[in-house]
Amino acid sequence: MFVRKLFEEENINIEFTLYSFRKYGEPKLKKPKELNNIKQTLSVDYIPKKCKCQIYIKGNDVWIKHKDYFSSAIPPESHELGMPLNYFAEKYLGKNRPAKFIYHDAWGSVIARNEAWIVVRNLVNEIQSGKFELDIVNKICRQQEKYHQLEKYELYSTDMERFWENVVKKIKNIKQ
Repeated sequence: MFVRKLFEEENINIEFTLYSFRKYGEPKLKKPKELNNIKQTLSVDYIPKKCKCQIYIKGNDVWIKHKDYFSSAIPPESHELGMPLNYFAEKYLGKNRPAKFIYHDAWGSVIARNEAWIVVRNLVNEIQSGKFELDIVNKICRQQEKYHQLEKYELYSTDMERFWENVVKKIKNIKQ
């Protein structure tokens, strides 16, 4: 009985919902009316030192303002291939940035940031119940993959999965 329990996934009762979404260039998202008079509980890094996501807790539900939700790189035009980042800073920002901010010999991508409001219903209750944290993370990722019509385990070992691990860990620590 004990050995079988080691390999069974716990029954986790949560629901991943994409409340609202905006693509790069669309108007910024407003805070949902359901969160009126509710202050931000904490923040969690999506990409350390580059993108922090705001976390709100309302009852057992966790609301997240994700500031880099499945963002993609803006592909350069064919004549721009190989251009350094200061070229793109001037093109997209209209400014020539000093070399201390963008080195003239640096290359990279310009990211079109998407944003989203995400709700994971009943997450606080499931974390407090003592269920295995990685089973909870797995459940969130599988629901997110289904929602976005991704292959099963496509989010495995990605920034998104690590983000969810940190969300669960931080909520567990504040609710003890």
